[in-house]
Amino acid sequence: MARKTKAEAALTRDRIVACAREVFSRHGVTNTSLEEVAKEAGVTRGAVYWHFRDKADLFMAVRQQTGALLRFPAEPTRDPLLRLELGLAAALERLAGERSAQETYEVMLWKCEYIGAFAGVRQDLMTAGDQFLADTTALYAAAKQAKLTPPGLDPALAARETFCFYAGLLKLWLADESGRVLRGDVRRLIAAHVASRRASPQKAV
Repeated sequence: MARKTKAEAALTRDRIVACAREVFSRHGVTNTSLEEVAKEAGVTRGAVYWHFRDKADLFMAVRQQTGALLRFPAEPTRDPLLRLELGLAAALERLAGERSAQETYEVMLWKCEYIGAFAGVRQDLMTAGDQFLADTTALYAAAKQAKLTPPGLDPALAARETFCFYAGLLKLWLADESGRVLRGDVRRLIAAHVASRRASPQKAV
């Protein structure tokens, strides 16, 4: 019985998180009350507070439930720059194909004010970028060692530039609902970005 109760509690928590994601996406975080989330989920306000301390805690659960968009191919022998390109492209494909991912990133990048109780959330989100920087720095370092990049390339700086490119791409992709600006050219934009890090053929040795 205890096991069933725990499982039911987990299902209720998941339903609250999923409904919060939908309501946050429709109305924005600031304009959404926990009462509205409770109504959407078909639970009491007390049930929401049983699982989450406050709205900021619920917001972080929404983000964590979606997981990371970016997952680089694991093949260690693959061209590091190709792995980078494929990983970035796959992230945007997942964003295009998964409604839950779209809603989560819409909330994170467009519909949340990181002030007051959410000031700490902004720092948590920036900390999440540490793994992106570590992974991309390692890929650029491996590419440099393999002489796939210009000799003077700084892997850490290149990773930060790609971080800015990726973050901007996500935000603008979400805003480009008509697809007139960049949605149709995402793969080409990513390919061009990565290609700009490659050594020219005559310099590759």
